[in-house]
Amino acid sequence: MRNERPLLAGLLRSTVGWNVAYLAAALCAAGAALLLPMTLGAAVDAALEGGASPVVQLCGVVAVGALAEAVTELLEARTTSQGTAWLRHGLLHRVLAFDLRQQHHFAQGDLLSRLLQSTTETARLVPATVGAAVSVVTSLGGIAALLLIDAWTGLTFLLGVPVVWLIAGGLMRRTTALAEDYQRTHAELADRFVEAIQGIRTIRACGTIEREAARILRPLAALRACGEQLWRMQRDAGWQISLLAPLLHVGVVATAGYGVAAGRVSAGQLLAITGYLTLAFGVFRQVGVLAQFGQVRGSAGRLRALLDDTPAATTVVPVEHGAGALRLRGVRVVAEGRTVLDGIDLTVPAGHEVAIVGASGVGKSTLAAVAGGLLHPDTGTVSLDGTDLAVADPAQLRRAVGYAFERPVLLGRTVREAIGYADEEVDDAAIDAALRDSRADGFVAGLPQRLDTPLQDLRLSGGELQRLGLARAFCRNATVLVLDDATSSVDVVTERQITRALAARPGTKLIVAHRMSTAAHADLVVWLRDGRVAGVGPHRELLEEPGYAEAFGMPPVPYDDKVPGTAPATIEWEART
Repeated sequence: MRNERPLLAGLLRSTVGWNVAYLAAALCAAGAALLLPMTLGAAVDAALEGGASPVVQLCGVVAVGALAEAVTELLEARTTSQGTAWLRHGLLHRVLAFDLRQQHHFAQGDLLSRLLQSTTETARLVPATVGAAVSVVTSLGGIAALLLIDAWTGLTFLLGVPVVWLIAGGLMRRTTALAEDYQRTHAELADRFVEAIQGIRTIRACGTIEREAARILRPLAALRACGEQLWRMQRDAGWQISLLAPLLHVGVVATAGYGVAAGRVSAGQLLAITGYLTLAFGVFRQVGVLAQFGQVRGSAGRLRALLDDTPAATTVVPVEHGAGALRLRGVRVVAEGRTVLDGIDLTVPAGHEVAIVGASGVGKSTLAAVAGGLLHPDTGTVSLDGTDLAVADPAQLRRAVGYAFERPVLLGRTVREAIGYADEEVDDAAIDAALRDSRADGFVAGLPQRLDTPLQDLRLSGGELQRLGLARAFCRNATVLVLDDATSSVDVVTERQITRALAARPGTKLIVAHRMSTAAHADLVVWLRDGRVAGVGPHRELLEEPGYAEAFGMPPVPYDDKVPGTAPATIEWEART
Protein backbone atom coordinates (compact mmCIF):
# COMPACT_ATOMS: atom_id res chain seq x y z
CA MET A 1 0.00 0.00 0.00
CA ARG A 2 2.72 2.35 -1.05
CA ASN A 3 0.81 5.53 -1.97
CA GLU A 4 -2.25 4.74 0.13
CA ARG A 5 -0.42 4.43 3.45
CA PRO A 6 -0.85 8.06 4.62
CA LEU A 7 -4.57 7.94 3.89
CA LEU A 8 -5.06 4.58 5.60
CA ALA A 9 -2.94 5.64 8.57
CA GLY A 10 -5.12 8.72 8.96
CA LEU A 11 -8.22 6.53 8.78
CA LEU A 12 -6.93 4.33 11.60
CA ARG A 13 -6.08 7.39 13.74
CA SER A 14 -9.50 8.97 13.16
CA THR A 15 -11.31 6.18 15.03
CA VAL A 16 -8.53 5.05 17.34
CA GLY A 17 -10.79 4.85 20.42
CA TRP A 18 -13.41 2.70 18.73
CA ASN A 19 -10.67 0.65 17.07
CA VAL A 20 -9.10 -0.22 20.42
CA ALA A 21 -12.49 -1.19 21.89
CA TYR A 22 -13.30 -3.24 18.79
CA LEU A 23 -9.94 -5.02 18.92
CA ALA A 24 -10.34 -5.72 22.66
CA ALA A 25 -13.82 -7.22 22.15
CA ALA A 26 -12.61 -9.29 19.19
CA LEU A 27 -9.61 -10.60 21.15
CA CYS A 28 -11.88 -11.44 24.07
CA ALA A 29 -14.08 -13.45 21.70
CA ALA A 30 -10.97 -15.12 20.28
CA GLY A 31 -9.74 -15.96 23.80
CA ALA A 32 -13.06 -17.57 24.65
CA ALA A 33 -12.92 -19.56 21.40
CA LEU A 34 -9.45 -20.81 22.31
CA LEU A 35 -10.50 -21.80 25.84
CA LEU A 36 -13.65 -23.60 24.77
CA PRO A 37 -12.11 -26.80 23.23
CA MET A 38 -9.72 -27.20 26.17
CA THR A 39 -12.51 -26.72 28.72
CA LEU A 40 -14.83 -29.06 26.83
CA GLY A 41 -12.11 -31.72 26.56
CA ALA A 42 -11.37 -31.43 30.29
CA ALA A 43 -15.08 -31.86 31.05
CA VAL A 44 -15.25 -35.02 28.92
CA ASP A 45 -12.13 -36.53 30.53
CA ALA A 46 -13.47 -35.69 34.01
CA ALA A 47 -16.81 -37.34 33.20
CA LEU A 48 -15.10 -40.48 31.88
CA GLU A 49 -12.85 -40.70 34.93
CA GLY A 50 -15.71 -40.01 37.35
CA GLY A 51 -14.22 -36.79 38.70
CA ALA A 52 -15.73 -33.33 39.19
CA SER A 53 -16.74 -31.87 35.81
CA PRO A 54 -15.87 -28.17 35.18
CA VAL A 55 -19.40 -27.36 34.01
CA VAL A 56 -19.39 -23.90 35.60
CA GLN A 57 -16.15 -22.97 33.82
CA LEU A 58 -17.55 -24.32 30.55
CA CYS A 59 -20.75 -22.26 30.89
CA GLY A 60 -18.70 -19.17 31.77
CA VAL A 61 -16.51 -19.54 28.68
CA VAL A 62 -19.59 -19.95 26.46
CA ALA A 63 -21.30 -16.89 28.01
CA VAL A 64 -18.23 -14.68 27.70
CA GLY A 65 -17.69 -15.79 24.11
CA ALA A 66 -21.31 -15.08 23.12
CA LEU A 67 -21.26 -11.62 24.76
CA ALA A 68 -17.92 -10.74 23.19
CA GLU A 69 -19.20 -11.81 19.76
CA ALA A 70 -22.26 -9.55 20.11
CA VAL A 71 -20.18 -6.55 21.22
CA THR A 72 -17.73 -7.19 18.38
CA GLU A 73 -20.56 -7.06 15.81
CA LEU A 74 -21.80 -3.73 17.20
CA LEU A 75 -18.34 -2.18 17.33
CA GLU A 76 -17.56 -3.35 13.80
CA ALA A 77 -20.57 -1.42 12.47
CA ARG A 78 -19.58 1.60 14.57
CA THR A 79 -15.96 1.75 13.41
CA THR A 80 -16.95 1.26 9.77
CA SER A 81 -19.53 4.06 9.88
CA GLN A 82 -17.14 6.38 11.74
CA GLY A 83 -14.36 5.69 9.26
CA THR A 84 -16.67 6.27 6.30
CA ALA A 85 -17.84 9.57 7.80
CA TRP A 86 -14.24 10.70 8.37
CA LEU A 87 -13.24 9.88 4.81
CA ARG A 88 -16.26 11.57 3.26
CA HIS A 89 -15.97 14.65 5.44
CA GLY A 90 -12.29 15.17 4.65
CA LEU A 91 -12.52 14.38 0.95
CA LEU A 92 -15.63 16.51 0.49
CA HIS A 93 -13.72 19.47 1.92
CA ARG A 94 -10.91 18.80 -0.57
CA VAL A 95 -13.32 18.54 -3.51
CA LEU A 96 -15.20 21.72 -2.59
CA ALA A 97 -11.85 23.53 -2.35
CA PHE A 98 -10.95 22.59 -5.95
CA ASP A 99 -10.50 25.47 -8.33
CA LEU A 100 -12.11 25.37 -11.79
CA ARG A 101 -9.14 23.55 -13.33
CA GLN A 102 -9.19 20.76 -10.73
CA GLN A 103 -12.95 20.33 -11.10
CA HIS A 104 -12.47 19.38 -14.74
CA HIS A 105 -10.05 16.58 -13.83
CA PHE A 106 -12.91 14.44 -12.50
CA ALA A 107 -16.32 13.84 -14.02
CA GLN A 108 -19.32 14.32 -11.74
CA GLY A 109 -20.26 10.65 -11.71
CA ASP A 110 -16.64 9.72 -11.01
CA LEU A 111 -16.55 12.06 -8.01
CA LEU A 112 -19.80 10.60 -6.68
CA SER A 113 -18.44 7.08 -7.06
CA ARG A 114 -15.25 7.96 -5.20
CA LEU A 115 -17.02 9.85 -2.41
CA LEU A 116 -19.72 7.21 -1.89
CA GLN A 117 -18.57 3.77 -2.99
CA SER A 118 -14.79 4.08 -2.58
CA THR A 119 -15.07 5.61 0.90
CA THR A 120 -17.31 2.76 2.05
CA GLU A 121 -14.91 0.16 0.71
CA THR A 122 -11.86 1.90 2.18
CA ALA A 123 -13.51 2.23 5.60
CA ARG A 124 -13.58 -1.57 5.79
CA LEU A 125 -9.87 -1.39 6.56
CA VAL A 126 -10.53 -1.50 10.30
CA PRO A 127 -12.78 -4.61 10.26
CA ALA A 128 -10.41 -6.24 7.77
CA THR A 129 -7.36 -5.45 9.93
CA VAL A 130 -8.99 -6.53 13.19
CA GLY A 131 -10.51 -9.57 11.50
CA ALA A 132 -7.13 -10.54 10.11
CA ALA A 133 -5.41 -10.01 13.48
CA VAL A 134 -8.01 -12.03 15.38
CA SER A 135 -8.01 -14.76 12.75
CA VAL A 136 -4.23 -14.99 12.94
CA VAL A 137 -4.35 -15.13 16.76
CA THR A 138 -6.98 -17.87 16.84
CA SER A 139 -5.32 -19.79 14.01
CA LEU A 140 -1.89 -19.66 15.63
CA GLY A 141 -3.48 -20.47 18.98
CA GLY A 142 -5.21 -23.47 17.45
CA ILE A 143 -1.99 -24.67 15.82
CA ALA A 144 -0.06 -24.15 19.05
CA ALA A 145 -2.72 -26.11 20.95
CA LEU A 146 -2.47 -28.95 18.43
CA LEU A 147 1.30 -29.05 18.90
CA LEU A 148 0.98 -29.00 22.69
CA ILE A 149 -1.63 -31.74 22.83
CA ASP A 150 0.13 -33.94 20.27
CA ALA A 151 3.18 -32.79 18.32
CA TRP A 152 2.60 -35.25 15.47
CA THR A 153 -0.92 -33.94 14.96
CA GLY A 154 0.30 -30.34 14.86
CA LEU A 155 3.11 -31.12 12.41
CA THR A 156 0.66 -32.90 10.10
CA PHE A 157 -1.44 -29.74 9.93
CA LEU A 158 1.56 -27.48 9.26
CA LEU A 159 2.35 -29.36 6.07
CA GLY A 160 -0.54 -27.65 4.24
CA VAL A 161 -0.01 -24.03 5.42
CA PRO A 162 2.64 -22.94 2.83
CA VAL A 163 0.38 -23.98 -0.06
CA VAL A 164 -2.46 -21.84 1.33
CA TRP A 165 -0.31 -18.74 1.59
CA LEU A 166 0.92 -19.12 -1.98
CA ILE A 167 -2.69 -19.14 -3.15
CA ALA A 168 -3.59 -16.18 -0.89
CA GLY A 169 -0.72 -13.96 -2.02
CA GLY A 170 -1.58 -14.26 -5.70
CA LEU A 171 -5.26 -13.61 -4.98
CA MET A 172 -4.55 -10.34 -3.16
CA ARG A 173 -2.45 -8.93 -5.99
CA ARG A 174 -5.05 -9.73 -8.63
CA THR A 175 -7.95 -8.53 -6.45
CA THR A 176 -6.36 -5.08 -5.99
CA ALA A 177 -6.16 -4.46 -9.74
CA LEU A 178 -9.65 -5.82 -10.37
CA ALA A 179 -11.18 -3.67 -7.61
CA GLU A 180 -9.73 -0.54 -9.23
CA ASP A 181 -11.07 -1.57 -12.65
CA TYR A 182 -14.49 -2.35 -11.23
CA GLN A 183 -14.84 0.99 -9.45
CA ARG A 184 -13.49 2.89 -12.47
CA THR A 185 -16.13 1.31 -14.69
CA HIS A 186 -18.79 1.96 -12.05
CA ALA A 187 -17.76 5.64 -12.02
CA GLU A 188 -18.19 5.83 -15.81
CA LEU A 189 -21.68 4.39 -15.48
CA ALA A 190 -22.56 6.91 -12.75
CA ASP A 191 -21.20 9.80 -14.80
CA ARG A 192 -23.33 8.87 -17.81
CA PHE A 193 -26.38 8.65 -15.59
CA VAL A 194 -25.72 12.11 -14.11
CA GLU A 195 -25.33 13.56 -17.61
CA ALA A 196 -28.65 12.05 -18.65
CA ILE A 197 -30.46 13.42 -15.60
CA GLN A 198 -29.10 16.91 -16.29
CA GLY A 199 -30.09 16.71 -19.96
CA ILE A 200 -33.41 14.94 -19.53
CA ARG A 201 -35.36 17.79 -21.15
CA THR A 202 -33.21 17.64 -24.28
CA ILE A 203 -33.44 13.84 -24.41
CA ARG A 204 -37.24 13.94 -24.32
CA ALA A 205 -37.41 16.79 -26.80
CA CYS A 206 -35.21 14.90 -29.29
CA GLY A 207 -37.02 11.59 -28.77
CA THR A 208 -33.76 9.73 -28.04
CA ILE A 209 -34.80 7.90 -24.87
CA GLU A 210 -33.92 4.44 -26.15
CA ARG A 211 -30.59 5.56 -27.63
CA GLU A 212 -29.65 7.37 -24.41
CA ALA A 213 -30.62 4.39 -22.26
CA ALA A 214 -28.39 2.19 -24.39
CA ARG A 215 -25.51 4.67 -24.07
CA ILE A 216 -25.87 4.88 -20.29
CA LEU A 217 -25.97 1.11 -19.83
CA ARG A 218 -23.12 0.31 -22.24
CA PRO A 219 -20.49 0.09 -19.43
CA LEU A 220 -22.55 -2.65 -17.75
CA ALA A 221 -20.87 -5.29 -19.90
CA ALA A 222 -17.41 -4.26 -18.68
CA LEU A 223 -18.74 -3.94 -15.12
CA ARG A 224 -20.13 -7.45 -15.28
CA ALA A 225 -16.88 -8.77 -16.73
CA CYS A 226 -14.89 -7.24 -13.84
CA GLY A 227 -17.29 -8.64 -11.26
CA GLU A 228 -17.33 -12.11 -12.82
CA GLN A 229 -13.54 -12.16 -13.03
CA LEU A 230 -13.30 -11.15 -9.37
CA TRP A 231 -15.67 -13.89 -8.27
CA ARG A 232 -13.98 -16.39 -10.62
CA MET A 233 -10.63 -15.70 -8.96
CA GLN A 234 -12.11 -16.18 -5.52
CA ARG A 235 -13.87 -19.33 -6.73
CA ASP A 236 -10.63 -20.78 -8.08
CA ALA A 237 -8.82 -20.02 -4.85
CA GLY A 238 -11.77 -21.44 -2.93
CA TRP A 239 -11.88 -24.80 -4.71
CA GLN A 240 -8.12 -25.18 -4.47
CA ILE A 241 -8.30 -24.67 -0.72
CA SER A 242 -11.46 -26.77 -0.48
CA LEU A 243 -9.57 -29.59 -2.15
CA LEU A 244 -6.64 -29.22 0.20
CA ALA A 245 -8.64 -28.76 3.40
CA PRO A 246 -10.45 -32.14 3.50
CA LEU A 247 -7.21 -34.01 2.78
CA LEU A 248 -5.48 -32.11 5.55
CA HIS A 249 -8.45 -32.60 7.88
CA VAL A 250 -8.44 -36.37 7.32
CA GLY A 251 -4.68 -36.51 7.86
CA VAL A 252 -4.86 -34.60 11.16
CA VAL A 253 -7.80 -36.61 12.52
CA ALA A 254 -6.14 -39.87 11.45
CA THR A 255 -2.93 -38.87 13.23
CA ALA A 256 -4.89 -37.94 16.36
CA GLY A 257 -6.86 -41.22 16.17
CA TYR A 258 -3.63 -43.13 15.98
CA GLY A 259 -2.50 -41.22 19.05
CA VAL A 260 -5.62 -42.37 20.91
CA ALA A 261 -4.91 -45.95 19.90
CA ALA A 262 -1.30 -45.57 21.00
CA GLY A 263 -2.37 -44.16 24.34
CA ARG A 264 -0.71 -40.74 24.04
CA VAL A 265 -4.03 -38.89 23.37
CA SER A 266 -7.09 -39.15 25.64
CA ALA A 267 -10.73 -39.06 24.52
CA GLY A 268 -11.14 -35.52 25.83
CA GLN A 269 -7.94 -34.45 24.08
CA LEU A 270 -9.27 -35.93 20.83
CA LEU A 271 -12.38 -33.80 21.22
CA ALA A 272 -10.18 -30.76 21.95
CA ILE A 273 -8.05 -31.53 18.87
CA THR A 274 -11.21 -31.49 16.76
CA GLY A 275 -12.12 -28.06 18.15
CA TYR A 276 -8.64 -26.64 17.76
CA LEU A 277 -8.44 -28.05 14.26
CA THR A 278 -11.45 -25.91 13.35
CA LEU A 279 -9.67 -22.84 14.74
CA ALA A 280 -6.41 -23.76 13.02
CA PHE A 281 -8.24 -23.96 9.71
CA GLY A 282 -8.85 -20.22 10.17
CA VAL A 283 -5.47 -19.75 8.54
CA PHE A 284 -7.13 -20.80 5.30
CA ARG A 285 -9.71 -18.03 5.73
CA GLN A 286 -6.89 -15.51 5.35
CA VAL A 287 -7.47 -15.91 1.62
CA GLY A 288 -10.80 -14.09 1.93
CA VAL A 289 -9.30 -11.51 4.29
CA LEU A 290 -6.48 -10.78 1.85
CA ALA A 291 -9.01 -10.45 -0.97
CA GLN A 292 -10.82 -7.86 1.15
CA PHE A 293 -7.52 -6.07 1.75
CA GLY A 294 -7.08 -5.96 -2.02
CA GLN A 295 -10.45 -4.25 -2.42
CA VAL A 296 -9.59 -1.78 0.35
CA ARG A 297 -6.29 -1.02 -1.32
CA GLY A 298 -7.90 -0.44 -4.73
CA SER A 299 -10.53 1.87 -3.22
CA ALA A 300 -7.93 3.80 -1.23
CA GLY A 301 -5.95 4.32 -4.42
CA ARG A 302 -8.95 6.03 -6.03
CA LEU A 303 -9.37 8.28 -3.00
CA ARG A 304 -5.66 9.04 -3.00
CA ALA A 305 -6.01 10.42 -6.52
CA LEU A 306 -8.26 13.17 -5.12
CA LEU A 307 -5.66 14.06 -2.51
CA ASP A 308 -2.83 14.03 -5.05
CA ASP A 309 -4.77 16.53 -7.18
CA THR A 310 -4.79 19.00 -4.27
CA PRO A 311 -1.88 21.46 -4.39
CA ALA A 312 0.60 21.42 -1.56
CA ALA A 313 -0.28 23.74 1.29
CA THR A 314 1.38 27.13 1.25
CA THR A 315 1.67 29.93 3.75
CA VAL A 316 -1.72 31.60 4.13
CA VAL A 317 -1.70 35.40 4.05
CA PRO A 318 -4.64 37.40 5.45
CA VAL A 319 -6.57 39.55 3.00
CA GLU A 320 -6.30 43.15 4.10
CA HIS A 321 -9.54 45.13 3.97
CA GLY A 322 -8.95 47.61 1.16
CA ALA A 323 -10.71 49.54 -1.56
CA GLY A 324 -10.66 46.68 -4.08
CA ALA A 325 -7.74 47.33 -6.43
CA LEU A 326 -6.97 44.35 -8.67
CA ARG A 327 -3.64 43.82 -10.38
CA LEU A 328 -2.84 41.06 -12.90
CA ARG A 329 0.69 40.57 -14.17
CA GLY A 330 1.82 38.07 -16.81
CA VAL A 331 -1.29 35.92 -16.38
CA ARG A 332 -1.39 32.86 -18.62
CA VAL A 333 -4.04 30.12 -18.51
CA VAL A 334 -3.92 26.88 -20.51
CA ALA A 335 -6.94 24.57 -20.67
CA GLU A 336 -6.96 21.22 -22.49
CA GLY A 337 -3.81 22.12 -24.37
CA ARG A 338 -5.20 25.46 -25.58
CA THR A 339 -3.94 28.83 -24.36
CA VAL A 340 -7.04 30.70 -23.17
CA LEU A 341 -5.29 33.74 -21.70
CA ASP A 342 -1.77 34.77 -22.59
CA GLY A 343 0.30 37.57 -21.10
CA ILE A 344 -2.52 39.47 -19.38
CA ASP A 345 -1.25 42.65 -17.70
CA LEU A 346 -4.15 44.57 -16.22
CA THR A 347 -4.85 47.00 -13.40
CA VAL A 348 -8.42 47.49 -12.21
CA PRO A 349 -8.71 50.71 -10.18
CA ALA A 350 -10.45 50.45 -6.83
CA GLY A 351 -14.09 51.44 -6.83
CA HIS A 352 -14.45 51.37 -10.63
CA GLU A 353 -16.94 49.47 -12.72
CA VAL A 354 -15.08 47.53 -15.42
CA ALA A 355 -16.71 45.63 -18.27
CA ILE A 356 -14.95 42.67 -19.93
CA VAL A 357 -16.01 42.28 -23.56
CA GLY A 358 -14.94 40.21 -26.53
CA ALA A 359 -16.13 37.61 -28.97
CA SER A 360 -17.28 34.21 -27.75
CA GLY A 361 -14.44 31.98 -26.56
CA VAL A 362 -11.79 34.68 -26.06
CA GLY A 363 -11.52 34.01 -22.30
CA LYS A 364 -13.87 36.53 -20.67
CA SER A 365 -15.22 34.11 -18.05
CA THR A 366 -11.72 32.72 -17.51
CA LEU A 367 -10.40 36.22 -16.81
CA ALA A 368 -13.28 36.83 -14.37
CA ALA A 369 -12.53 33.53 -12.59
CA VAL A 370 -8.81 34.36 -12.36
CA ALA A 371 -9.47 37.89 -11.10
CA GLY A 372 -11.65 36.58 -8.27
CA GLY A 373 -9.44 33.66 -7.28
CA LEU A 374 -11.71 30.86 -8.52
CA LEU A 375 -9.00 29.76 -10.94
CA HIS A 376 -5.25 29.94 -10.40
CA PRO A 377 -3.27 30.92 -13.51
CA ASP A 378 -0.57 28.64 -14.88
CA THR A 379 1.87 31.54 -14.75
CA GLY A 380 1.63 35.10 -13.51
CA THR A 381 0.20 36.70 -10.39
CA VAL A 382 -3.13 38.19 -9.34
CA SER A 383 -3.33 40.47 -6.33
CA LEU A 384 -6.14 42.19 -4.47
CA ASP A 385 -5.10 45.32 -2.59
CA GLY A 386 -1.54 44.04 -2.65
CA THR A 387 -2.31 40.48 -1.46
CA ASP A 388 -1.37 37.68 -3.85
CA LEU A 389 -4.48 35.54 -4.35
CA ALA A 390 -2.33 32.39 -4.63
CA VAL A 391 -1.51 32.60 -0.91
CA ALA A 392 -4.54 34.55 0.32
CA ASP A 393 -6.63 33.09 3.13
CA PRO A 394 -9.47 31.27 1.28
CA ALA A 395 -12.19 32.19 3.78
CA GLN A 396 -11.25 35.88 3.81
CA LEU A 397 -10.91 35.93 0.01
CA ARG A 398 -14.42 34.54 -0.46
CA ARG A 399 -15.77 37.28 1.83
CA ALA A 400 -13.88 39.94 -0.11
CA VAL A 401 -15.01 38.78 -3.57
CA GLY A 402 -18.65 38.17 -4.49
CA TYR A 403 -19.82 36.34 -7.63
CA ALA A 404 -22.97 36.17 -9.74
CA PHE A 405 -23.07 33.68 -12.61
CA GLU A 406 -24.91 33.21 -15.89
CA ARG A 407 -26.55 29.98 -14.67
CA PRO A 408 -26.71 30.28 -10.87
CA VAL A 409 -27.43 27.22 -8.73
CA LEU A 410 -29.68 27.92 -5.76
CA LEU A 411 -28.53 26.19 -2.57
CA GLY A 412 -30.54 25.78 0.60
CA ARG A 413 -34.11 24.77 1.39
CA THR A 414 -36.01 28.03 0.86
CA VAL A 415 -35.69 31.21 -1.18
CA ARG A 416 -34.50 33.03 1.94
CA GLU A 417 -31.71 30.52 2.52
CA ALA A 418 -30.72 30.60 -1.15
CA ILE A 419 -30.38 34.38 -1.20
CA GLY A 420 -28.57 34.54 2.14
CA TYR A 421 -26.34 31.59 1.30
CA ALA A 422 -22.92 32.61 2.64
CA ASP A 423 -20.35 31.74 5.26
CA GLU A 424 -21.69 34.54 7.48
CA GLU A 425 -25.19 35.24 8.75
CA VAL A 426 -27.21 37.56 6.51
CA ASP A 427 -30.03 39.55 8.13
CA ASP A 428 -33.45 40.21 6.62
CA ALA A 429 -32.65 43.86 5.93
CA ALA A 430 -29.73 42.89 3.68
CA ILE A 431 -31.91 40.33 1.90
CA ASP A 432 -34.65 42.90 1.26
CA ALA A 433 -32.11 45.42 -0.07
CA ALA A 434 -30.54 42.77 -2.32
CA LEU A 435 -33.95 41.82 -3.72
CA ARG A 436 -34.68 45.45 -4.55
CA ASP A 437 -31.30 46.04 -6.23
CA SER A 438 -31.62 42.87 -8.29
CA ARG A 439 -35.26 43.66 -9.16
CA ALA A 440 -36.29 40.27 -7.79
CA ASP A 441 -38.57 41.69 -5.09
CA GLY A 442 -41.58 41.82 -7.40
CA PHE A 443 -41.81 38.15 -8.35
CA VAL A 444 -40.62 36.94 -4.91
CA ALA A 445 -43.52 38.83 -3.32
CA GLY A 446 -45.86 36.89 -5.58
CA LEU A 447 -44.57 33.46 -4.52
CA PRO A 448 -46.93 31.32 -2.40
CA GLN A 449 -44.84 31.66 0.75
CA ARG A 450 -42.66 34.54 -0.42
CA LEU A 451 -39.14 34.14 1.04
CA ASP A 452 -40.13 30.94 2.80
CA THR A 453 -41.15 29.21 -0.43
CA PRO A 454 -39.27 25.87 -0.77
CA LEU A 455 -36.81 25.82 -3.66
CA GLN A 456 -38.27 22.56 -4.93
CA ASP A 457 -41.58 24.35 -5.54
CA LEU A 458 -40.05 27.10 -7.71
CA ARG A 459 -40.71 27.32 -11.43
CA LEU A 460 -38.49 30.18 -12.55
CA SER A 461 -37.59 31.67 -15.89
CA GLY A 462 -33.96 32.17 -16.79
CA GLY A 463 -34.17 35.88 -15.99
CA GLU A 464 -35.80 35.28 -12.60
CA LEU A 465 -33.15 32.73 -11.71
CA GLN A 466 -30.40 35.18 -12.64
CA ARG A 467 -31.99 37.89 -10.51
CA LEU A 468 -31.96 35.58 -7.48
CA GLY A 469 -28.31 34.87 -8.22
CA LEU A 470 -27.63 38.59 -8.30
CA ALA A 471 -29.50 39.04 -5.02
CA ARG A 472 -27.28 36.41 -3.42
CA ALA A 473 -24.18 38.31 -4.61
CA PHE A 474 -25.60 41.69 -3.50
CA CYS A 475 -26.26 40.34 0.02
CA ARG A 476 -22.55 40.18 0.71
CA ASN A 477 -20.58 43.24 1.67
CA ALA A 478 -17.87 42.32 -0.82
CA THR A 479 -14.96 44.55 -1.80
CA VAL A 480 -15.03 43.20 -5.36
CA LEU A 481 -18.17 42.05 -7.15
CA VAL A 482 -17.77 39.86 -10.25
CA LEU A 483 -20.75 39.44 -12.57
CA ASP A 484 -20.04 36.68 -15.09
CA ASP A 485 -22.70 37.35 -17.75
CA ALA A 486 -25.17 37.45 -14.86
CA THR A 487 -27.84 39.50 -16.69
CA SER A 488 -27.82 37.78 -20.09
CA SER A 489 -31.37 36.40 -19.59
CA VAL A 490 -32.79 39.59 -18.09
CA ASP A 491 -34.84 41.91 -20.28
CA VAL A 492 -33.29 45.21 -21.33
CA VAL A 493 -35.46 47.42 -19.10
CA THR A 494 -34.76 45.33 -15.99
CA GLU A 495 -31.07 45.22 -16.85
CA ARG A 496 -30.92 49.01 -16.93
CA GLN A 497 -32.57 49.18 -13.52
CA ILE A 498 -30.09 46.64 -12.14
CA THR A 499 -27.21 48.55 -13.74
CA ARG A 500 -28.24 51.78 -12.01
CA ALA A 501 -28.53 49.96 -8.66
CA LEU A 502 -25.15 48.36 -9.25
CA ALA A 503 -23.52 51.72 -9.98
CA ALA A 504 -24.74 53.03 -6.62
CA ARG A 505 -23.11 50.16 -4.73
CA PRO A 506 -19.62 50.73 -3.28
CA GLY A 507 -16.63 48.65 -4.26
CA THR A 508 -15.07 47.41 -7.46
CA LYS A 509 -17.29 45.79 -10.09
CA LEU A 510 -16.01 43.43 -12.79
CA ILE A 511 -18.71 42.61 -15.35
CA VAL A 512 -18.50 40.10 -18.21
CA ALA A 513 -20.72 41.80 -20.81
CA HIS A 514 -22.24 40.88 -24.17
CA ARG A 515 -24.51 43.91 -24.52
CA MET A 516 -23.18 47.23 -25.72
CA SER A 517 -25.36 49.10 -23.21
CA THR A 518 -23.55 47.36 -20.31
CA ALA A 519 -20.16 48.38 -21.69
CA ALA A 520 -21.42 51.95 -22.22
CA HIS A 521 -22.35 52.32 -18.55
CA ALA A 522 -19.00 51.01 -17.27
CA ASP A 523 -16.18 53.32 -16.22
CA LEU A 524 -13.69 51.24 -18.19
CA VAL A 525 -13.88 48.44 -20.72
CA VAL A 526 -11.35 45.62 -21.09
CA TRP A 527 -11.49 44.33 -24.65
CA LEU A 528 -10.16 40.79 -25.13
CA ARG A 529 -9.14 39.34 -28.46
CA ASP A 530 -7.37 36.00 -29.00
CA GLY A 531 -6.69 35.62 -25.28
CA ARG A 532 -4.95 38.99 -25.01
CA VAL A 533 -5.97 42.48 -23.99
CA ALA A 534 -6.65 44.32 -27.23
CA GLY A 535 -7.62 47.56 -25.54
CA VAL A 536 -8.57 49.24 -22.27
CA GLY A 537 -10.53 52.46 -21.98
CA PRO A 538 -14.00 54.02 -21.98
CA HIS A 539 -16.50 52.45 -24.34
CA ARG A 540 -16.81 55.56 -26.53
CA GLU A 541 -13.07 55.58 -27.15
CA LEU A 542 -12.83 51.89 -27.92
CA LEU A 543 -15.63 52.22 -30.49
CA GLU A 544 -13.12 54.02 -32.66
CA GLU A 545 -10.84 50.96 -32.61
CA PRO A 546 -11.13 48.59 -35.59
CA GLY A 547 -12.91 45.37 -34.64
CA TYR A 548 -14.26 46.51 -31.28
CA ALA A 549 -17.88 46.84 -32.43
CA GLU A 550 -17.72 43.31 -33.84
CA ALA A 551 -17.33 42.00 -30.28
CA PHE A 552 -21.02 42.84 -29.80
CA GLY A 553 -22.08 41.19 -33.06
CA MET A 554 -22.25 44.46 -34.94
CA PRO A 555 -20.78 45.12 -38.39
CA PRO A 556 -17.62 47.24 -38.54
CA VAL A 557 -18.33 50.99 -38.31
CA PRO A 558 -16.49 53.00 -40.99
CA TYR A 559 -15.64 56.01 -38.87
CA ASP A 560 -13.75 57.66 -41.68
CA ASP A 561 -17.08 58.12 -43.47
CA LYS A 562 -18.85 59.47 -40.37
CA VAL A 563 -19.14 63.04 -39.26
CA PRO A 564 -16.79 63.59 -36.31
CA GLY A 565 -18.61 63.35 -33.00
CA THR A 566 -21.36 61.02 -34.18
CA ALA A 567 -20.16 57.94 -32.23
CA PRO A 568 -19.64 59.75 -28.91
CA ALA A 569 -23.08 61.33 -29.18
CA THR A 570 -24.58 57.87 -29.65
CA ILE A 571 -22.78 56.57 -26.59
CA GLU A 572 -23.90 59.54 -24.49
CA TRP A 573 -27.48 58.79 -25.47
CA GLU A 574 -27.06 55.13 -24.46
CA ALA A 575 -25.54 56.18 -21.16
CA ARG A 576 -28.42 58.57 -20.41
CA THR A 577 -30.93 55.86 -21.32
